Amino acid sequence: MPNDASALLVISEDTIDKARDWIEHAIAEQELEGFSIWPVIRKDTGTLIGRCGLHRTENGDIEVAWVLARDQCGQGFATEAARAAIDYGLRVMKLNQLCALILPLNSASVAVANRCEMRFDRVVRAYKRDMLKYTIGH
Repeated sequence: MPNDASALLVISEDTIDKARDWIEHAIAEQELEGFSIWPVIRKDTGTLIGRCGLHRTENGDIEVAWVLARDQCGQGFATEAARAAIDYGLRVMKLNQLCALILPLNSASVAVANRCEMRFDRVVRAYKRDMLKYTIGH
């Protein structure tokens, strides 16, 4: 369980109780689906720097999602984590297709999707806003 403010922000929760709820949800999703959003830990320091993984969207798509602490961006960690999640989804879980839903102005995440060989599909409405949908699969 994170015990400092920066770790809570990385998992997008602002209190210990909300973070605990988020972690419990991730554990339940992992048990039900065989995948979830996982912590991203720096190998050299053991520090929690973000999260990445797979989850089922409201319309049934399997989304690969990533978020990193701002001071960790631009170092290849998001690409490394996203590639691992994509490999797990396609090779281990044998899913046919994955998607990434990205805010149109988030050029860094578009670059991550492109480096992961995802291809732009279309603009979709998700999370109460217009998002770019990138896909990868068979």
